[in-house]
Amino acid sequence: MKILFICNSVEGTLKQRVIMPAKYLHAEVAHEINIMTLQAKIMINIFGTMKATIRDMNYYDIIILQFAWHDDLVFLIGRLNKIGIKVVLDFDDDYFHKNPYYPIDYSRGRMDNLIKSISMADMITVTTESLAETYSKYNANVKILPNMVDISEFKPRANNGKVVGWYSSGIRFAEFRSMVEGWIPENVCLYLTGSLIFNNFKHKNKIVIDRFNPVDTPKILANIDIGLIPLKLCRFNDGKSDLKGLEYGAMNIPFIVSPTEPYKKLIRHGINGFLVKHSRDWLKYIKLLIFDDKLRANMGKEARKVSESRDIKLNINLWEEAYK
Repeated sequence: MKILFICNSVEGTLKQRVIMPAKYLHAEVAHEINIMTLQAKIMINIFGTMKATIRDMNYYDIIILQFAWHDDLVFLIGRLNKIGIKVVLDFDDDYFHKNPYYPIDYSRGRMDNLIKSISMADMITVTTESLAETYSKYNANVKILPNMVDISEFKPRANNGKVVGWYSSGIRFAEFRSMVEGWIPENVCLYLTGSLIFNNFKHKNKIVIDRFNPVDTPKILANIDIGLIPLKLCRFNDGKSDLKGLEYGAMNIPFIVSPTEPYKKLIRHGINGFLVKHSRDWLKYIKLLIFDDKLRANMGKEARKVSESRDIKLNINLWEEAYK
């Protein structure tokens, strides 16, 4: 198979949904893979050289697109349909259900384009069961390709339980603050990474780091002993994957998380993480993990085991089977 990924995001989805599967499809299955970024308008060979590889699109068997709500991408899908090239649309967010803390452009033209592109695609790939249910209303051929981690990138280190942390983009800050502000002990160091807007969080003993490249996630996590994943319970967040938990786990970091559907499946409560039922549980479980060294260590090890089972190298066959 000859596959071209076309992406228009330089955020976390670029790594998880494009670079990692492309890398291991190429390495393990010996397919010819290229990545085209819409910003640069150039196809970049990411496998050991920065030399551009320019080919006509009709060279490829499959073209994989993200965020296909632009007029030009809808036009492109139509052209690819006509010349017999298979089109895959990949989604890791639910654009048909709202989260009041997560602003998305739901304008009529944009949503019409989204529905049109979904219906025109040969296959839709998503990260969760909730997303599969949403997108199957517009295209019957939906495959779940869960987010994975490249476990080789994560090197666990000693965990002394002194730093509680959270990392995200600034767009998630209002949601984070609404759920945990006031529930983190003041004598605990809070490590926040992803935007300087996090300085507005009310906590005296905090460290705030600006945006970072997703490839540096393991370095960021090396500063955290206890991870937080606060999410409003809503259909939109049921579509969000368990990736952050997998990344914490890959570093042997025990974490506390809201019980969205993906995390209820990932977590064995008290074994490889804690599920929060009430706001006061954030404080309860943070204190428990800080003071119980054995629990913190064991929970981190159990979280690591789950992350190891979701190593991209061990699961790349899911991508190959879907594309075949």
